[in-house]
Amino acid sequence: MAAAGGMSRAAAGVRWPGQGLYRSQVGVDFIVELVAADAYPYREVAHLLQRQLGAVGVGVKVNLVPAGQLVTRYLGARSYQMALANLDNGPDPDQFAFWHSSEKAYPLNFSQLPRQSFIDKDLEDGRAAVDPKDRIAAYYDLQDLLVDAAPALFLYEPHYQYAVSRRVGGVHTNPVIDAVDRFQYVTDWFVAG
Repeated sequence: MAAAGGMSRAAAGVRWPGQGLYRSQVGVDFIVELVAADAYPYREVAHLLQRQLGAVGVGVKVNLVPAGQLVTRYLGARSYQMALANLDNGPDPDQFAFWHSSEKAYPLNFSQLPRQSFIDKDLEDGRAAVDPKDRIAAYYDLQDLLVDAAPALFLYEPHYQYAVSRRVGGVHTNPVIDAVDRFQYVTDWFVAG
């Protein structure tokens, strides 16, 4: 595997340790800090990432902090090496505040990316589109641009699945955004006799 610039790891001075746990360069172990909210599921995901990265020789020191501090002290201040965060803006897929260059004053804006003008255009097109197909096309292109720019690794999207007894009738589902949404139509439920 090549390092940056096509150089081999050995030529770059990165060594897989004979006795130690982590990769090192010039005798310094490759250990990074991952800051995450001290809440479920972030604690569990942070420790899972720690184990997975450790398996490939990257040490991770997990720093669990109150959720409010994660935003104000770390994300907003850009004071982190790695951060595990949920950038949830609700049911609308509009990500304008997070990625558009006009929103730099917003503490959680991560613009100034490669091909930023294209990212801005997709965000504008998605926001202005009336036809859902046009909106989806703009956001698919935005997604590709964000993957190429790699400002973050998008790890997962939570999904909720529920089992309901056949004896319960009147159950219909809606797109669940929050776990509590599964009970939106609970007044329609009944138990069949």
